[in-house]
Amino acid sequence: QAEAASGNAARAEGLLVAFAARRTLERGSPLGYLEGQLKLRFANAQPNAVESLIEASANPVTLDMLEQGLHALEPALARGTGANDTWTRVREQFSNLFVVRRVGTPSPAPERRLERARMFLESGRVAAAVGEIERMPGASAAADWLEQANHYVRAQRAQGVHQIADRPL
Repeated sequence: QAEAASGNAARAEGLLVAFAARRTLERGSPLGYLEGQLKLRFANAQPNAVESLIEASANPVTLDMLEQGLHALEPALARGTGANDTWTRVREQFSNLFVVRRVGTPSPAPERRLERARMFLESGRVAAAVGEIERMPGASAAADWLEQANHYVRAQRAQGVHQIADRPL
């Protein structure tokens, strides 16, 4: 019974460390003492995930930061390349004049893509928002935002570390 209690206590401590790390990263704060605990408890089982979490805490990105960044980029994203060449602008206008798509397929219009990206961000689905932004006419203007969003997605995937806390040590 003592061994079973010890194993349960170790798993509970692992879960507490994992959830504390998740909350710390969601707030955009550095891990602090949790960094050592993550290495101690999870580095052998999932070294890449632990390194991703430590990297994410060194340069934190929060969902609020991504939402604010997207809001600031909205004019540049919808505008397109902003090419000064008249022929390029005319070609862009004509390419958007008629759009043929299947019923039920999401609209490729920049305004609709932007709405979906905002909705995805609000619901925490950052990878889906990245997909929408990458297909927008002004995606090149959002290179920094896309890098931050992908950094956030990697950190979220790495937070799956808490799942291994359920396994026996």
